[in-house]
Amino acid sequence: MIATGTAPARLGPRLRHLLELCPEEYPVADVGSGHGRLALELARRRPGAEVYATEARPGPARELRRLLGPSSPVLVLEGPGLEPLQGLGCRGAVIAGMGGHTIREILQASPALALGLDWLCLQPMQDWEPLWSWVTGSGWWDPQGTSCRERSRIYRTLLLRPR
Repeated sequence: MIATGTAPARLGPRLRHLLELCPEEYPVADVGSGHGRLALELARRRPGAEVYATEARPGPARELRRLLGPSSPVLVLEGPGLEPLQGLGCRGAVIAGMGGHTIREILQASPALALGLDWLCLQPMQDWEPLWSWVTGSGWWDPQGTSCRERSRIYRTLLLRPR
């Protein structure tokens, strides 16, 4: 179980970089949260703010709830892509730890939800170039790109704001 007190979550350079790029505009969601550490750190940054962590399927959502523990300030939601965020008033979302094609599919599946957010922070594990081409070609967002290194790998990160 991940500690949910005031101590910072254990984040490597890749997730710390992602966290630093995220605007402090809440409510916020970590889409495809995995272990939930980033969502916990987002909640720790602003106690009392609404932070959601999503997983597409029941098994991973159950495991995420177990990892976060019963006293977690993060609310776990289940469902594909951005759909679980419908009606929650999220201002921003993080989508990381998956491929660029998958991230693009998530955004394309729910364009109204994606464009209704004040910001999106994207960090694909691979397929950066096709995601970048799609984002810049869509004309929907003003992208800001950065990168970081973890071990021998470079991770590219995008902060998007709707035009």
